[in-house]
Amino acid sequence: MADELCVTCRFWTQVRVEGPGVPGIPGAPATGACKRYAPHPTVGTGHAHVIWPLTAAGEYCGEWTARVRAAAAA
Repeated sequence: MADELCVTCRFWTQVRVEGPGVPGIPGAPATGACKRYAPHPTVGTGHAHVIWPLTAAGEYCGEWTARVRAAAAA
């Protein structure tokens, strides 16, 4: 369970790095998009688009799946 965090899940893709250097968010944890399910539609000012849920690297949801390691080249 301790290793079943978003950062090690196959469905998580990092979109923002952690720590100082992130404009306006000093010390913020790494953030990523969870792509376990389809993105959520949103409607803005006259246009529609989709978003993936954003999670912190250290979060977990109970649907964690290990990353698939690339097979060694023969």
